Order: sequence, then C-alpha cells, then structure tokens
Amino acid sequence: MTEVNQESVHQQLTALNYKADKMRFVTVEAMDEEMLESCTATEGECFYNSYMNVIYGKGERYVLGYRCEETIIDHAIIRKGDKYYDPTLQAQGDFQPYQYAVLTEFTVFDMMKHAKSNKDFPPDVDYILSKASKFKNVIDVEKLKQSK
Repeated sequence: MTEVNQESVHQQLTALNYKADKMRFVTVEAMDEEMLESCTATEGECFYNSYMNVIYGKGERYVLGYRCEETIIDHAIIRKGDKYYDPTLQAQGDFQPYQYAVLTEFTVFDMMKHAKSNKDFPPDVDYILSKASKFKNVIDVEKLKQSK
C-alpha cells in the first residue's frame, strides 16, 4: 500500500474547511478481475463511473472524498459490503491499495436525488460544499463562511 503522511493529509483537509478529525479513513482495495470487467471504468471519470456502478448494482454506495496522496485529490469510489473499490483507477492497471478520506456515502436513492438537484451530475466535492449545512459533520461551516 502506498504510504502517505497522515499529518499532511489532515492539514490539507483542514485547509479545505473539512473536519479532518471527524472523517473516516479507509483502505481502497483491488476488486477481482471479473467484477472489474463488469464495471464502468472510463479513464479520468471517477464521479461518472462510480455513479453508474452504483446505479447498476456493482456497488452499494457512492463514496465521495479524497485520495490520500502527497497532494490530496477529490475522487469518487464505490463501497460493496465493507470493502471500498476504485474501478476507475484499477482499470488503468498496476493498482496499489491506498488510503481514502471519506466525506460522505450515498445510497443509490440519495445519490440520484442529489444528482437531480445538481443538474444531473453525480455529487462531487463542489456540490457537497454548496450544501455545507447538510454535511456539517465533516465540513467546518463557520470556517467555510469566513473564507468566502
């Protein structure tokens, strides 16, 4: 697994007005090849891919958050059972498990409801920030207001 400096990740999340100490950090694993083959995995389209994979039952939850790398990257993945997968990244080959900071998880119903109010786009980080009061468990709403 790719090692990252957790303190640096926490600092970056805090700088983006998140409550890093309230976020869950999970390990994203490789899914078996048969499951990957059945997933939507268009290169560079993690939000769309994760959205479609949940709609078609390849995952149970659409998971929005950040890939924990030297510089964090907003990203969407899927959860099936208690495992987290990233068909978008895995389809590119040479996949290594990595740490992921979870902002929120959506069921298929909630994901589609939020997409409807987001001009039919899957929920992304900008959308979550625009609805900050609904996600104040992980967003520092007061700090966000001050930074505007």
